[in-house]
Amino acid sequence: MTPKEFSFHYVSAHELDVASGIATLHIDFLQGEAVHIYLEPCPKDLIEIAETPVLTPFPVVEVEDGIEVDLGYSKLHVGFDLNFKLIRVGASFTVRHEKDGEDYHLRFPLSEATRIYGLGDKLAPLNRRGYRYRNWNTDESKVQHEWSHSLYKSLNYLLLNEEGTFLGLYFPSTFPYTFDLGKTKLDELEVVAEQGYLDLYLFCGKTPKEITSSYSRLLGHPYFIRLKMLGNNQSRWSYGEESSVEEVARRYAEHDLPLDYIHLDIDYMDGYRDFTVNPARFPSLKDLSKRLKEKGIELVAINDAGVKVDPEYPLYQVIVDHNWALHDEAGKPYVGEVWPGDAIFPSYIHPDCQSYLASVASTFLEETGVSGIWNDMNEPASFKGELPLEATLPYPDREVTHLEAHNLIGEAMCRSFVSSFTSKNLRPYLFSRAYMATTPKYAFAWNGDNGSFWHHLRLSLPQIMSCSLSNLMFDGVDIGGFNYQCTKELLIRWYEGNLLMPFFRNHSSWDARPQEPYAFDEETTAICRKYLIIRYAFIPYLYNLAQKMAEAGEMMVRPLFYNYPKDKKSYDVDDEYMVGEDVLLAPILSSGTYARAVYLPEGEWVDYFKGSLIQGGRYILAEMGLGETGIYIRNNTIIPEFESLLHLDKENIEEIVFHIYGNEGGCDLYEDDGKTLNYHCGEYNLYHASYKDGVFALKATHQGYASPFKRIKVKRGDKEVVVPFEANASIKI
Repeated sequence: MTPKEFSFHYVSAHELDVASGIATLHIDFLQGEAVHIYLEPCPKDLIEIAETPVLTPFPVVEVEDGIEVDLGYSKLHVGFDLNFKLIRVGASFTVRHEKDGEDYHLRFPLSEATRIYGLGDKLAPLNRRGYRYRNWNTDESKVQHEWSHSLYKSLNYLLLNEEGTFLGLYFPSTFPYTFDLGKTKLDELEVVAEQGYLDLYLFCGKTPKEITSSYSRLLGHPYFIRLKMLGNNQSRWSYGEESSVEEVARRYAEHDLPLDYIHLDIDYMDGYRDFTVNPARFPSLKDLSKRLKEKGIELVAINDAGVKVDPEYPLYQVIVDHNWALHDEAGKPYVGEVWPGDAIFPSYIHPDCQSYLASVASTFLEETGVSGIWNDMNEPASFKGELPLEATLPYPDREVTHLEAHNLIGEAMCRSFVSSFTSKNLRPYLFSRAYMATTPKYAFAWNGDNGSFWHHLRLSLPQIMSCSLSNLMFDGVDIGGFNYQCTKELLIRWYEGNLLMPFFRNHSSWDARPQEPYAFDEETTAICRKYLIIRYAFIPYLYNLAQKMAEAGEMMVRPLFYNYPKDKKSYDVDDEYMVGEDVLLAPILSSGTYARAVYLPEGEWVDYFKGSLIQGGRYILAEMGLGETGIYIRNNTIIPEFESLLHLDKENIEEIVFHIYGNEGGCDLYEDDGKTLNYHCGEYNLYHASYKDGVFALKATHQGYASPFKRIKVKRGDKEVVVPFEANASIKI
């Protein structure tokens, strides 16, 4: 029987209040079978969440022990406990909660079959069950392991899989969370909200794709990157003077290695002061930028979170004068220690401070010709240890404790610099080490200071896939490993293994052996060249995916189950990954290994190198010598490609290639200028390509951009046809 104290009513078409004698549970129904459930909402003024409500109420039915709301694919059940300790979604997922002091504990029973995905950059298998983490952005600069409790990012998202039924969970607070994923109790997932807010979002749906897109819509889809950002990035701590940067560009050109960006680490700065240039090391940085751009290569410069204490340094003085610094308990700027020595930490969350920093960054970009900003040390890190939790950051209308703001500093830092690019009608080249799940609409990321270890290569695949599931869909790791000594074999396998990951950057520490592609021997250089050329061939395919990522929250890099949610064999495969729907990579990930089992999902697959047709739905044994890897293309499809490119400057790309696999198929092709925001005004082209009965057809479905393409090449097997480019074409092959 329903307790007398229990009642429910729709406040609006999408807001349901369920009241007991002592509490009211609020349920907001959002598009995409998303549900916001909270007793008291956590503060959200520091982040941006875009709730899109449904337009009509869902039907509510009283059942024996509560109420049920029919969401369409799933049903939401709320039990008649006075504190609403029982919430169930569908037949598979239940959450119970209780408050313990300041903390809320949410407990989810786990069956033996439940798998747990998500949480971003944790260094662990794709299925995180059996691990325990605390989401508190942390500079883990030494060796990272599977048992590393906290890393650089706090992506409070879980995707549960119960025999092919999926549920997404997102916890929106900036305060820390602890996730015990069946470690302490084998049959229980426990989430501890450390500041006492029962506030979560549930995402239902038929497939992981639907759930991920709905979750991404709420937080904001990742921003649309430049075409050039899909190219090869070369970095080191540090190319410390102009001559060493030019030497990298020269060596790449000498060996015909594709390259689009060179990164400048901290030694380009004047005394490690942000947005300054060391005049002795880089006497003419703008001229260097110009010379490199003429060769198709652009520069990216690092920027750290801590600002050097120096009264003669304008950035420091303005921040102090305007009261925009992190304060200690005495109300004075807190002084930590980073690369420049004593340093303060700006209130990156304050809108006025953000505007000022944007102007500083904009001037720096103009005066140096640098094309991108790399935000680092922004957990924030300090050599004196963790910043005081009780320290406060100025913010309009209130002071924000470091405890609340800590996980947000990386995102707020990125927000500060977005307009430095968009004001110039450019898509930002802006990436960050520290991150939250709401950050992708401002910047992309890499996963911090990994090492030149085989297990770091092996775990880079589930790490990047987990980030993708958690809305960080444009991500990568340091190719070859940042710390310690990379070997020839490891470097080659890393180029093969991360070949089509969204962000591709070779980066290493000052005390590590050089690991540029040309740093070992001719064989290493030749193999790296081979795979960089293959990556550049896939750029149009990747760019299509980047556009869908920005428009609809569809993942570029995917675990197999994302595309094949009913295939139970795919649930634990994390030494392979899919790129879009049509490409699967299965690399060698361990030393001295020259063959591996490859799982191919149902359907037919074409071996990219051999051209042989393979029946899927099974494991195969594939031999892969050094310099060989597994790439498989879904049969009866078309892959758009580029050929023979060393740089990705759209205005200079005159040929588009359509590679046909099978007897029929199709694909879409998205095209724009690759760098500006003009696509918002319709300046882009959309084409649909198809092949059937020996005829390839290209049809323009939207035309708003003056394409530089002059030729179309169509490839099928050993046949090639090249014709002048037309937006609507019919070609026999």
